[in-house]
Amino acid sequence: MVADCGANCARWLLCLANFIFICVSTGVLIVGTWLAADKASFVNLTLNVTTSKDSPVSPFVGENAEKILKEFVEPAVIEQAAYILIAAGAFILIISFLGYCGAIKESRVLLTAYGIFLIIIFALQITLILLCTLYKSQADHHSKGFLKSTLSKYYTTGDNKDAVTLSWDLIMAQMSCCGVDGYEDFRTARLFVEKS
Repeated sequence: MVADCGANCARWLLCLANFIFICVSTGVLIVGTWLAADKASFVNLTLNVTTSKDSPVSPFVGENAEKILKEFVEPAVIEQAAYILIAAGAFILIISFLGYCGAIKESRVLLTAYGIFLIIIFALQITLILLCTLYKSQADHHSKGFLKSTLSKYYTTGDNKDAVTLSWDLIMAQMSCCGVDGYEDFRTARLFVEKS
């Protein structure tokens, strides 16, 4: 009797956890599909929510919020984000559905497939952690190089700021820093030097 109680608790906890993941992944899938199908309404809703005076996020958003959001909601960026959301939502939905149905029906096949998928995901996470640890210095070097190249090629001042400039301004304001290695990085910023 005691073993049955523990097994039932584990079964229903597995069902509950997978049901929550099914609901969340369905929401992610819906948002991704909405983004892919109708970008304009999503952009308008985002702008209305973030720039409204009654919005709960309005104290955290500066006066340039509309301009920044418009730069970041270019069609290519939204389309890529939509496809990433659709893929992630579908992947999580399938795995959660396997776990949920396997636990409800007490199916060895479904639970075995669910377990194998979880082991594969866990192995991929361990591999990713090891790769990040092993190649940290190379990643830092390439990241700094990329950041310096965006700063030197695209950073500008004045009224015609683009998404890169606004991103740099936001990052430097939040981190209270200047450039990648320091203020001297701006000497190579061609557009910045020309306008100064």
